[in-house]
Amino acid sequence: MISIKKTPFISVLLWLFVFAISSCSGTQQPGDQNVVNSEENGVAEISFDKTTHEFGQIITGERVAYAFRFTNTGSAPLIISGIRSGCGCTVGDYPKDPLKPGQTGRINVVFNSAGRRGFQSEAVRVLNNSEEPVITLRVTAEVMEL
Repeated sequence: MISIKKTPFISVLLWLFVFAISSCSGTQQPGDQNVVNSEENGVAEISFDKTTHEFGQIITGERVAYAFRFTNTGSAPLIISGIRSGCGCTVGDYPKDPLKPGQTGRINVVFNSAGRRGFQSEAVRVLNNSEEPVITLRVTAEVMEL
């Protein structure tokens, strides 16, 4: 015999069981609102003019900058969610608003050679919503002392 105190507990367990079984169904019907069709929504694609820039010889302590130009060659808005660099000597700026297909933009990269000597190669990773979600840009320089 089931006591009255256990009935709510059993009801909750039964409800959780039914919910778990119904949510495990992996099939969706063509009319389901949750189906995402990538062909219908399009795909963003980021295409850079170039992904590496050589500053050549610079003097230690000099700050140099380059703007990497790109185009959204996809069929959906391109969103750049951030950029990451390997060290504090390289910083960048990027468009914060989505770029429509065909629009162009720039990733501005600044390299600070203070405290650096010799050949330097720094990477900047561009985080975005294209099929290649991380694009690596690279700047290089030969840092000379005075």
